[in-house]
Amino acid sequence: MRIPQETIEQIRNATDIVEYIGSIVRLKKRGKDYLGLCPFHNEKTPSFSVSSSKQMFYCFGCHRGGDVVKFVMEHDKATYVEALEILAERAGIAITRTEEAYESASETERLYNAISFAARTFYNNLTKSTEGEFALDYFRKRGFTGQTITTFGLGYSLKSWDSLIAKAKEEGIPVETLEKVGLVRKRDDGTYYDAFRGRAMFPIFNTTGRVIAFGARKLYDDDNLGKYINSSETPIYHKSKVLYGLSQAKETIRQRDFVVMVEGYADLISVFQAGTKNIVASSGTALTTEQVQLISRYTKNITLVYDADSAGANAMMRGLDLVLEGGLDVRIVQLPSGEDPDSFVQKNGGDVFEEFLKKSVSFIDYKANEYQRAGKFDSPEGRTEAVRGLVQSIAKIPDQLKRTFFIKQVADTYNLYESTLYGELEKMTRRVPERFVATVRTEAEKEKSVEQPAAVPDELPLEERELFSAIFEDPREMIPFIFRDVQPSDFSHPVAQRIALTVLTYFDEHGEIEVNQILTMVENEKERAILADIAFNRYQLSERWNLIGSKMHESRLYEIALGAIKSLKKKKFEKELNDNRLQMKNASLTGADTMPFLKRQQEIIAKLQEIEAMRLMKG
Repeated sequence: MRIPQETIEQIRNATDIVEYIGSIVRLKKRGKDYLGLCPFHNEKTPSFSVSSSKQMFYCFGCHRGGDVVKFVMEHDKATYVEALEILAERAGIAITRTEEAYESASETERLYNAISFAARTFYNNLTKSTEGEFALDYFRKRGFTGQTITTFGLGYSLKSWDSLIAKAKEEGIPVETLEKVGLVRKRDDGTYYDAFRGRAMFPIFNTTGRVIAFGARKLYDDDNLGKYINSSETPIYHKSKVLYGLSQAKETIRQRDFVVMVEGYADLISVFQAGTKNIVASSGTALTTEQVQLISRYTKNITLVYDADSAGANAMMRGLDLVLEGGLDVRIVQLPSGEDPDSFVQKNGGDVFEEFLKKSVSFIDYKANEYQRAGKFDSPEGRTEAVRGLVQSIAKIPDQLKRTFFIKQVADTYNLYESTLYGELEKMTRRVPERFVATVRTEAEKEKSVEQPAAVPDELPLEERELFSAIFEDPREMIPFIFRDVQPSDFSHPVAQRIALTVLTYFDEHGEIEVNQILTMVENEKERAILADIAFNRYQLSERWNLIGSKMHESRLYEIALGAIKSLKKKKFEKELNDNRLQMKNASLTGADTMPFLKRQQEIIAKLQEIEAMRLMKG
């Protein structure tokens, strides 16, 4: 499905990249740009930069970069067209669809379409069908308002073996697609049946607000499956990377700078409705590294709220060390015995719940209380085990200064020497030095490295980077100036040659150019990464060209471009000179005529002298 270029430009112009990425990544302003933790790889020190002026993002760690469309493609695993549709829907821009739109859609888009169709169907079943009144009454008894039902997209799956299959057939959605997103299952005889029947449905959203899966709650006594059943893993749903409610809570999490974590769907919805909207749910599963990283995009502070009688909460608490390892500050709230967050706010209200949050304790106090409750401090052996357990958690904290304060707290509390605790800490944090790890290579690896052809460098030579920096800074001035003396073939890096040819061709046709326009024309990932890198490093100059100030003057830009041109051409001729000398030496050893090589040497030396004498001449 082709989208008109004017519509694409309208979508781009309607979306501010800082605002969009800021809804997914926790960004902080650093100078002109914004900085945050990269959503594409695990990192503890922010290296992900977003530029408001350039409307681009770039990660200095994994080198992914591009415009807002590229970000959506990377983050949502979407195609180019899907990314535009996501942004268009967000901006309220209509994209004309044809009857063939579904047929031309990518596989990922079809999966999203199928799961979205199911969410709408379940919601309509709940709010518009006679059978759904039973489920609606269940939600009302839980205290959920109509607004809450709409906010979380709650629904109901009809108590039928094939109602969703039949409805999907009317919409032209193949049953095989429903199977891929876990909405139907196949019998041994090859026929299909609805996976969720007669259950209250809780849609699970990704961070951009798209439905990707479901949780389903038992409503009928004759339902022999578990109280809750969840969607299986699919190409668009990976439970280890998702937190329930984050789509609805992310803005409040940023505002309050901490997140509350509970166990289940109903717990979250009740607390959210009661006023604490910075809340997510683990859905009864143990925390994962990906989920901790997801939280860290929005805040560094997490408060775990749990019911001591809940097995699911015990699984959540086992993720405590994982949270610490992720660099988050964690607090714990334990509700009164027999209460869960849902029942607690139903009885006491949201204000009392907020007061409980203020009474949260540190992970040290929590673990110490648990050891105390288990009788660990009643014997020297138990005290040793308990203190070692506390130090083990402290060892997970990446911040060395923070570890120091916690060690001091434990030493003061249990009348121990800090040196003794540091000895334990050193054992737990000791690592093999990186230099030793790097030298351990098997013979097979050595042989393999010899066999592999030389890879194309990930970075351009400095002078080639500076030429592109100058081009994108002022294309109307720099392109005629640079390409008067330089051809695309003069660039040494193959990626630079292709980019230069693309730039020159586009400029010849349109008379202007922007880096975002080139990004849309480049399909190769390495080329995209290099272009994005250039956009964020325009002014990183070599020492011989000197550092520049905060503002780029036109004359300075010409000087930089001229310096880069001279360096580029000198490198080319110096290589040619070395090659020529080698050939002349071989000719001399074999008795061949050396005069052609002497002549070429003189020509190259003359060229180098001309380059050295080049002066700034604009126009």
